[in-house]
Amino acid sequence: MRENRDVIIALVGNPNSGKSSVFNQLTGMRQRVGNFPGVTVDKKLGKALISEEYGTTIIDFPGTYSLFPNSQDEKIVVSTFLNEKDENYPDMVVYVADVTNLERHLLLLTQIRDLGLPVILALNMKDLAEKEGIVYNPNLLSDLLKVPVIPVSSRSGENFDVLIESIKKMVEKLSEQTSEPPFYKQGPLEKNASQNIAVKLGMDNLYKAKLIAHHHSWLPFLEEKERSKIDKICKDAAFEDLQFQVRETMNRYDNFVPIVRKVLQKTARKNASWTDRLDQIVLNRFWGPVVFILLMVLVFQAIYSWSGYPMDWIESLFVWMGESVKATLPDNWFTGLLTDGIIAGLGGILVFVPQIAILFFLIAILEEVGYMARAVFIFDNLMQKFGLNGRSIVALVSGGACAIPAVMSTRTISNWKER
Repeated sequence: MRENRDVIIALVGNPNSGKSSVFNQLTGMRQRVGNFPGVTVDKKLGKALISEEYGTTIIDFPGTYSLFPNSQDEKIVVSTFLNEKDENYPDMVVYVADVTNLERHLLLLTQIRDLGLPVILALNMKDLAEKEGIVYNPNLLSDLLKVPVIPVSSRSGENFDVLIESIKKMVEKLSEQTSEPPFYKQGPLEKNASQNIAVKLGMDNLYKAKLIAHHHSWLPFLEEKERSKIDKICKDAAFEDLQFQVRETMNRYDNFVPIVRKVLQKTARKNASWTDRLDQIVLNRFWGPVVFILLMVLVFQAIYSWSGYPMDWIESLFVWMGESVKATLPDNWFTGLLTDGIIAGLGGILVFVPQIAILFFLIAILEEVGYMARAVFIFDNLMQKFGLNGRSIVALVSGGACAIPAVMSTRTISNWKER
């Protein structure tokens, strides 16, 4: 832990793991939003009253699936965790995982653990797991993964007192932390390159050196001289980037899938709630697309019906403004510029604001109730055939009404290339 600063606690997890809800539970109103250096990716920071001895800052990092990034957001996480001189480099990690889909969430957890950082696993959605009849043993999971495991519910706040106490204990013993044996054991070629890179960069964590070997071409904290040396080491060691990435991923799954099967079982599910019954309809192969089409028809009908009056008012307002200016000013080029150029141009743009506002309002409602995530799931396989994902369907359908809201609705697509 670096002196003269707060203990930095990184909040990390896959997208949709409930990480932001955990962040809100831990920080309350003591939070602010900034940017990571050099990029426009949001950085959410919050103060947490964890320890009387140390000040603690919690950083909610962007959601990522692994330390092999596919987007700018994920690169931020990787770059920060590989650079101990980074101002956001954490002293410890609270890893948030969805207990109802535990297997998918353990890849990133084991990678972060191998970086040598102290980790607490917060098993989120405890209440949902109970409803779905999922039974698990957090103590056994903790023994097998060699990290503290705390089941919580970010929705109700259940067990957060236990999580905070666990964080407090870890913060107060940071100087005494010892590294566990790595979860992933590197092969000879990987290890050779990692050891040479570790020596060059003066680090003792071989997995961190291995990731630098994978990502050295874009890591912003590396100088050009260091980048060239690492590139030569990788070539001399026959370091196959993609091959070693696949090998590592498969090896990790081979190790933690049996762990999940030991600690987690699905029993008979309790009586389905009304939301579960709705899911059976909206996620059905046949009825799902039908419901989506009906909802889109209602959305477009609402856009045209509700936006008609404000659009007429805006159009009438700018017509009146133009005529008033013409009646007041002499008939010359400047009057023409004001009436036919500036006023008419502004009117032609602002007349679409009601349509766009209503579209975003309705999409926000669908997102808030959870329907958009289900629509994305329904159309994901279809859109992948065109090199897109399910989130593209809303923008494509919106384009049938008007190109402007269609282009703006691409904000729901996380990957900038697909946008």
